[in-house]
Amino acid sequence: MRSVDPRHTWSTGFARTVAEELRRGVDSGVLTWGEADELLARLRTVIDQAIDLTPLPG
Repeated sequence: MRSVDPRHTWSTGFARTVAEELRRGVDSGVLTWGEADELLARLRTVIDQAIDLTPLPG
């Protein structure tokens, strides 16, 4: 069953976008897989610090 939480929809789309952009960067030679992994690890840290885990009312 899919979640109707708009945050779930947004976060899933965001994760797919980030993954696709990292793959494009590696495929084009702009990034190595190691650099992509490091970028993703740093991005996770920023997102973890910024995210609000408070449940939506409803």
